[in-house]
Amino acid sequence: MMNTLGIVLAGGLSSRYGSPKAFAQADGMAYYEIAVHALKGICSQVIIVGREEHRECYHPEMSMVTDVEPFRGCGPLAGIYSAMTISPASRYAVLPCDMPNMRPEVMETLVKYCADEDVIAVQADGVYHPLVAIFDQRLKSAIRQSLEHGQYSVMKLLKQVKTTWIQANELTVNTELVFRNMNTPG
Repeated sequence: MMNTLGIVLAGGLSSRYGSPKAFAQADGMAYYEIAVHALKGICSQVIIVGREEHRECYHPEMSMVTDVEPFRGCGPLAGIYSAMTISPASRYAVLPCDMPNMRPEVMETLVKYCADEDVIAVQADGVYHPLVAIFDQRLKSAIRQSLEHGQYSVMKLLKQVKTTWIQANELTVNTELVFRNMNTPG
């Protein structure tokens, strides 16, 4: 069985949201807790990649890391690379912290599509979700190379590697709700 590590990306500035999205609440749970819950069924461990100034805000039993130098603050690609560097695994199940309607069964179904590609990610109603994905460990050096060249776009990287896009309606019937990013409160 493949060793899958879960990565919850929670290091953004949340500038449009107005406060750290990771700690916003839905149904009595913080957004980051919802993402962790969605990953636990398919992962041997789940870590949160966040900002140092928020470390004390997470539950003490949560594993929280920050971006590795020299890529601190360089976006989600740096967060994925940092998790790969700090916690080696065969593959990485990635979720952003701002999808409070994500469910474990969606990620459980997504991981079943894994074959020999570098990345499996989701496309919902014509919208690409490169951060709802499974990354193979062999991408670590390609990600580092991108970061070293100042190329921080996850989509740009996914266009350069073997990526399979899974249609969201293969994962859930309620694609609009499940794959909605919360960029503003309410």
